[in-house]
This record gives sequence, structure tokens and C-alpha cells, in this order.
Amino acid sequence: YNSKLVKLLNDAIESMKEAYPSVGARIVGGPEIAVGNASRIKKDSILAIALSIVLITLLVIYSISSVRNLLLIFLSIGWGWLFSLGAISLLGGEVSIIVVGISSVILGIAVNYPLHLIVHMSQTESIRDAIKDIMLPLVIGNITTVGAFLTLIPLQSVALRDLGIFASLLLIGTIVFVLIYLPHLLKKGEGAVEEHKSKLLNRIAALSPERNRVVVAAVLLISLPL
Repeated sequence: YNSKLVKLLNDAIESMKEAYPSVGARIVGGPEIAVGNASRIKKDSILAIALSIVLITLLVIYSISSVRNLLLIFLSIGWGWLFSLGAISLLGGEVSIIVVGISSVILGIAVNYPLHLIVHMSQTESIRDAIKDIMLPLVIGNITTVGAFLTLIPLQSVALRDLGIFASLLLIGTIVFVLIYLPHLLKKGEGAVEEHKSKLLNRIAALSPERNRVVVAAVLLISLPL
């Protein structure tokens, strides 16, 4: 409603300027600020989604170097995304583009589910063994993460409540696809990480910046002006 009101006021100002060129007018107030903030958040949300997809894609390409497995990873996330939107639609609810944009941070969590199965598949004799090995940690991790987002639902904030619902359903849909459908699409050995890339990733994962006094001091200094 605020956007419609602001549009009507802008149209009225334009009409007035045409009739009285020497007269000027400007919109001030809560509705105009709300519309401006919403527009800014939508643009930032689209940028956040684009950046997260690009960064995740580059990391996966570097790690696996398999176009097929890359497509399977995004198929898993896409299925979870559609599952979430479909469930919300069936429940009669609505979700704004702002919430969808904020939930782009969930992509970093959701991508772990298919990635774990694909990489582990290259290290086991059969897909059954791979599923047995990773099912318990994946399901437990999914339950704890979904539970954390479900705690947002009782809050009074509509945006946070919608975020909790959308993120929870997205993660549930992704884990369902990974455990039920993805195993039928995988081929043994495709998820192997090349040795030199594996060493580099292990070195990065082994870094502990929180234990480095120089890094901690630099972060504190940067944070003080904020």
C-alpha cells in the first residue's frame, strides 16, 4: 500500500509541475522512507543471491571439477528452494523477495548436503556404504539447523517469522532430495578431489585465525570505529 501511495503522490507532483512549473513539491514521511528502504533491500537481496551463487560455484568448480556434479548440487538446492516455495503456497502463506534474498545465506548450508554425499561417494565401495556413513551426521546437522530457524517463527517480526519458515522448508527439501533422489543420479568416482587441490583446501581449513594475536588485534582495531 505504501508503494501505491508514493506512486500516486509522485504522479500528482508531476502533474502539478506541468501545470505550475514554478512550484515545487517533495514527499516526506514514513511511507516514502519505507518504500525507499524496501527498494534498497530488494536490490541488495538480488546482489547477495548473485554473489553467493558465484562464490559457491567457483569453490565447487575448483574442488570437484565436474560439470555434472556441479549441476547435481544446484539441482538439489533448486529442488529444496521449489519445495519451500511450494509448501508455503499450499499453506496459503506469502513470502517477500526480501526474505528470499536474506535466505541466500542458507545456500552456504544447503550446498553442504549434496557436496558431502558426492565427495564421500568417491571414497567408498558403493552408494549404500556412502549413505550409511553420512546419513546420521547429515540428518542430525539438518535437524539442529532447522530447529534453530524454527525458533524464529514465534517472534513478532513478520520478516523473521517468514525467514524461519522459508529457510526451514528449504533445508528440509534439500536433505530429502539428497538422501532419496540424488543417490540414483551419482556415478562412482566422480566426486574425487584432486590431490594438490585437496592439500590446499586442507591447509585453508586448518587455519585458526582466532588464535593469531595479530589477526585478533587487527579485527579489534577495525571494529572500534564501527
